[in-house]
Amino acid sequence: MSILSKALHYIWLHAWEYRATERRHADYVRAMRGRTPVNVVFMAIDVALWRYQYLYELMAADSRFRVSIVLTPCIGRQYDKDLAGLRKYFDKRGVPYIDYNAEQGPCDIRGELNPDIIFYTQPYEYLLIPEYDCRAFYDRLVCYLPYAFWTFATFAYNLHFCNRAWRLYYPLEAYRQTAKQQAWNKGRNVRVVGYANADEYLFGQHRDAWKHMQDGKRRKRIIWAPHFTIRHIDGTIPARSNFLWMADLMVKMAREYADKVQIAFKPHPALLTQLYREEGWGRQRTDEYYALWQTMENTQLETGDFIDLFMSSDAMVHDSGSFAVEYHYTKKPVMFMAKDIDAILEPQSDFGKKAYAMHYIGKEEGDIRRFVDEVVLGGDDPMLPQRERFYDDYLLPPGGKSVAQNVLDDIVRELGL
Repeated sequence: MSILSKALHYIWLHAWEYRATERRHADYVRAMRGRTPVNVVFMAIDVALWRYQYLYELMAADSRFRVSIVLTPCIGRQYDKDLAGLRKYFDKRGVPYIDYNAEQGPCDIRGELNPDIIFYTQPYEYLLIPEYDCRAFYDRLVCYLPYAFWTFATFAYNLHFCNRAWRLYYPLEAYRQTAKQQAWNKGRNVRVVGYANADEYLFGQHRDAWKHMQDGKRRKRIIWAPHFTIRHIDGTIPARSNFLWMADLMVKMAREYADKVQIAFKPHPALLTQLYREEGWGRQRTDEYYALWQTMENTQLETGDFIDLFMSSDAMVHDSGSFAVEYHYTKKPVMFMAKDIDAILEPQSDFGKKAYAMHYIGKEEGDIRRFVDEVVLGGDDPMLPQRERFYDDYLLPPGGKSVAQNVLDDIVRELGL
């Protein structure tokens, strides 16, 4: 078979597969129209990726739904820490969940919970153990709200998951238009509802997440949020993290500015695993470094939920992806770190480039110090009006409703409930 013939066969096979999935979904929906309760399962990997609290609460209070949360180990990560954070998060809120016990084995989701609808927190196959992986449930109504605000022009729109899910609840119309262009299924399963975390920012009761200083003095609060890509990942994700050269510098600055600034170390959840594998770091040095941020007088380590941290902060320094958009919910000043900002911007969508344009840009120590001295401590923030316009134009959910309500309305309408 020639290369062209193989390519055409590949295209035909996937087109047939995705159309068949759509037909199965349509049959499933017709069979359950008006039937209640609808069994809904939320898969939870990590607190930092959990985007479904408001939707869960809406559904749990609605007699038309029977709702469950399942803690799901993520292959390739330090999932014992992830699951411990989830237990703490849900226990604090009095939310029941189905725990994971390696000795007893996974929950029989299909047999015990029989989900009609199942929500995932990431759109990747082979991410979870086989019993929990999305590949096992494409015959049901798989749904997804992005765990992050995508800014890349081609990121994740045509994944196998995205073509086989029943609903993709995206934050912006620009996402839907991109899916129409890039996805095999032309984005027919996309609905625009707003960004999942918008509900937390707009309607949540926020607490002060910062350490109380013994002298009672209010210092400026800066988040440092390094990405995990200290190396090129699997030939797909380019290295963008500045952690290796910033690690000692940020500790030094925390000590130098101890009477003026508090710094929260908010690493990407996957950075810990990457550092365990990194030559010159490893488990011992990494654990000691993370512990240092817990013990210095004016610093703290944050590895879980971050919205309260964001809302009670004064500024952020980062090289993350989704935070490039999400921190703008605070309207606070933010610096993006990049040795080559043009290389960062090149693969971005038009929306992504607008989000990065709301940042002060830094590439070396002097830039960080000027940001801290002039913008954070000095209050000279000329980009504030631009960030406020960006907030109004892109960050508010459509229809004047919460994101969770938009999702619920779509499900109720489609299932005839």
